[in-house]
Amino acid sequence: MKITRISGQKWLTAFILSPGMIFAMTYSVIWLSTNLWLNHSFKRHLKQIFIAETGQQYRIDIGSLRSGADLNSLMLKKLQLTPVGGADNTAPNHAAMQIAELRIDCPNLSFIPFRPADEALSLRMVSRQILSSSVQ
Repeated sequence: MKITRISGQKWLTAFILSPGMIFAMTYSVIWLSTNLWLNHSFKRHLKQIFIAETGQQYRIDIGSLRSGADLNSLMLKKLQLTPVGGADNTAPNHAAMQIAELRIDCPNLSFIPFRPADEALSLRMVSRQILSSSVQ
């Protein structure tokens, strides 16, 4: 009995330390950490940049922000664009716009947290994509 348990432990250790498992675990950690960063920090910065890009005419609410499995795209779900109050924005034709899901290509997404200049460019690009998709 003891021999099979030791060989079982060795087999499990070899399986966990195999190159395929190391790659899968590393990729999963990178994907999860990127999604955590996107859903907290990037989403907060996107809301700020979006207000600046629209000239403080719209406020954006984002339900969730995730990366694609390939780490080259963003998936925004439950977007709501609300006109900011003002004399010209109170007309009935300025109702809140809702977008159920929006996919935006964002190359090298996994490197953006480490490069602030790339983050600013990506935020502006995403803001423009949201605006262009809300106009359609």
